[in-house]
Amino acid sequence: KCIRKSWCTLINSPSFVAKHLNNSMDNKLSSSTCILLSRSQAHVFPDNSWKPEVFWSMINLSIDSDEHNLHYDVEDLNIPFPLEGHDFVQIEGYCNGIVCVIAGTSLYLINVLLCNPATGKFRQLPPSCLLLPSRPKGKFQLESIFGGLGFGYDCKAKEYKVVQIIENCEYSDDQQYYYHRIALPHTAEVYTMAANSWRVINIDISSETYHYSSSVYLNGFFYWFAIDGEKYILSFDLGDEIFHRIQLPSRKESDFEFSNIFLCNKSIASFCSCCDPSDEDSTLC
Repeated sequence: KCIRKSWCTLINSPSFVAKHLNNSMDNKLSSSTCILLSRSQAHVFPDNSWKPEVFWSMINLSIDSDEHNLHYDVEDLNIPFPLEGHDFVQIEGYCNGIVCVIAGTSLYLINVLLCNPATGKFRQLPPSCLLLPSRPKGKFQLESIFGGLGFGYDCKAKEYKVVQIIENCEYSDDQQYYYHRIALPHTAEVYTMAANSWRVINIDISSETYHYSSSVYLNGFFYWFAIDGEKYILSFDLGDEIFHRIQLPSRKESDFEFSNIFLCNKSIASFCSCCDPSDEDSTLC
């Protein structure tokens, strides 16, 4: 970047980035795997005030091609976190070496950031256009909370996108007790790096759906493990920007209880346990 302006323009062009990414993915000589970890720790000052500090570590895994032994080393990364005043920091997704991070004080106030651990640079996304910053103050007023997030690469548009699902509700009493909660339809929005803004998209899923897994990205799709009375996989097509429902085998048919999803050998996989199909509450192993 400091040598020549034309070189800087070249390495930042979308075509160069795409070509470099393809070359990296086709590199057959690379047999190592990296795991990025983030953790928060409270730093206490002499006056007993405190603030959370974020630390990053990289675990490098490699397999000896001759002896097939697994080797690893842990490296602490010096990546200063750009935000203060947050109670939690969580990795929500990754794609092509870019990590999507959320930080905030509650599910009402979420900051979304993209981080390149190789350079230590962050990009903070603009505030959500759907997420309200605080709880409602009275009955029958809209409450919106963070429901789920996905980050990945749109191969059609050749750009990175972030999709965010918002859970909405209202309360039939001023005290806002949970059993007076009225579920409302979910809303969703997508962020594109080219526009550097959020825009509302359609989402047609049950208002009783909630998400209890981080997203998994694979080949232009996000996947979440979700439940609305029964467990299923919610997917999102980055190119068409459409949500889909993938039905899981029922317990009575498969004798398996599914829990969470993950990426395994370029496929979506799920942890499962063997169950007694005659007993809805049983888990054998």
